[in-house]
Amino acid sequence: MIYCCQTKCCHYLFCGSEQQTTCPDCGHKRIRPATREERAAFFRQRTALLAAERRPG
Repeated sequence: MIYCCQTKCCHYLFCGSEQQTTCPDCGHKRIRPATREERAAFFRQRTALLAAERRPG
């Protein structure tokens, strides 16, 4: 499941299990399931990262 951190300065998007209780970036416990738009952004970011890693050079 994709989650979003709700802290004021973090807003980290991450993939986690249903037992996830804290943000892996900042450590706060203010996380929630990501919205549809946030999930789309998460997958766009991951796709771009993978594409960049596969480019030769």
